[in-house]
Amino acid sequence: MKYLKKIPDNSVQLIITSPPYNIGQEYEKKISLAEYLSFQKRVIRECDRILKPNGSICWQVGNYKDKGENIPLDILLYPIFKEFKLELRNRIIWHFEGGLGSNRRFYKRYETILWFVKSRHHIFNIDPLRLPRIYHQKKDKKTGKLKGNPLGKNPGDVWEIGRAHV
Repeated sequence: MKYLKKIPDNSVQLIITSPPYNIGQEYEKKISLAEYLSFQKRVIRECDRILKPNGSICWQVGNYKDKGENIPLDILLYPIFKEFKLELRNRIIWHFEGGLGSNRRFYKRYETILWFVKSRHHIFNIDPLRLPRIYHQKKDKKTGKLKGNPLGKNPGDVWEIGRAHV
């Protein structure tokens, strides 16, 4: 928060963050869920302030655990982003293998990235992210032209990215 307050208004194009999930790791003190959401709201307010009018925020979160229950933080944070009139462009699922198992529920194998924009005039450069086309020669039956974008297809909203092992 100290650093965010030093950044000028409307000066940042892209914010990518993975804030602590309030699960009591060594780098955070576990607080009540209400306190956690209140703090996140203050951080989101500052991020909204520094974000350019055509900017984006990618907020990667997992689940808060309370007495054995998994509470999806993205669902709780969504209304806060909406208070600041940010528009959700995608809810991206980051799927990975590994992590801690459990004998009392299914393994957790994903986290969520919420991609919000300040306006519909946001910057989005899809071409460098395109994936190779599956059907290189598939043509439209009526026009005879190749179907799809020649640079490749738009990737989906489920990303398979391995986790770093330290």
